[in-house]
Amino acid sequence: MSLPQDLIDLVLFRLPVKPLLRCRCVCKGWCSLIDSNAFVKKHHKRMIECSTRGVIISGFDGKFYLTDFESLDGGGDEAVAVPMNGPVKSIVSGAEFFGAANGLVCLSKNQMNELFILNPSTRKARKIPSAPAYFPRSFDSSEIGLCGFGYDHVNDDYKIVKIGECHVKFRGILVIVYSLKTNSWKRIQNVPSKNTQFLGDRGLFANGALHWFTISGIMDFANIVSYDLGLEMFKEIPFPPHGTFGRSLVPVEESFGILYNYPSRVDVWLMNNSGEGNLWSKVLSLKQAGPLGPFSFVRPVAFSKCHKNVLLEVDRAKLVWYDIKRKRVKNVRIHGIPNSFESYLFIESLLQITNDKEDKLLQKPSQDNQGKKEQKKRY
Repeated sequence: MSLPQDLIDLVLFRLPVKPLLRCRCVCKGWCSLIDSNAFVKKHHKRMIECSTRGVIISGFDGKFYLTDFESLDGGGDEAVAVPMNGPVKSIVSGAEFFGAANGLVCLSKNQMNELFILNPSTRKARKIPSAPAYFPRSFDSSEIGLCGFGYDHVNDDYKIVKIGECHVKFRGILVIVYSLKTNSWKRIQNVPSKNTQFLGDRGLFANGALHWFTISGIMDFANIVSYDLGLEMFKEIPFPPHGTFGRSLVPVEESFGILYNYPSRVDVWLMNNSGEGNLWSKVLSLKQAGPLGPFSFVRPVAFSKCHKNVLLEVDRAKLVWYDIKRKRVKNVRIHGIPNSFESYLFIESLLQITNDKEDKLLQKPSQDNQGKKEQKKRY
């Protein structure tokens, strides 16, 4: 007895990414359906609506690990993190995480001269072409190189922005943008004035734009500068009110927040993604002598669906669930991760970012596998 095709389509459509990848092996028909652009886009939309998220962990041991977000709240059970091995192991090894957007993540190596776009769910990666020759490959101590990754919803495109501040090779600010859709770089002409100094190397993605701290003018006036990926324009964004102490930008879910580090507490403000009402909202105030105990660094990673609890990364060494109202802490146990790490969320997806030719180039057999093949030939 065979099931109607419409019913098969519906069942597959409702499955998470991991079971779907296994279903590709059932038969050619299922594989063709799951790989089709129409199915991938429809399924990706559902993953966003259902907020089906994974966690990518960047270990200070130079490796990357994956786990399910839902497993982090397993009622006391230990979650399991799986190292990213296989064909992409050589790509992610020693790489630096530079951002996540709409199901994909960006990694960099060699002072941002080697860039990769990765789908953690499918373990497929794409190497980005080198920046144009006029963009410096290295920067002096007095110069700055920046990078950011995000999704352009206007043009349905993923983009990487590289910014260079130079005083020797050229004077001023140079901005180039890579488009995944065209697989090419282009220079942006309308850039901030040469008196603007960017702080930090990683642009944070939210609301279709990348964001950096900047200072400008002789009085070192601080601000946030954003680059809209769809409009290809820079603009300034005001800070949250009443905050001046120890500011830092941090990624939070699909948005970002600002931490105000006071001697006795840390205030957390989140940017409003809806575009309505106030731009900023204060969501947390964490005391040094509170339930977390003394800490040097704390960052919200994600909120529970009801927003009653927040997942905090503490001192880049542990994850805890924090009950905002009751001010209680529950430690998250993850098996298989190093002692020091950073954790980021991504939307699980089937999005395809390589073609057959690129797969062969990026996914060459490892030395171990190659050695086994040579041994087989000898016998």
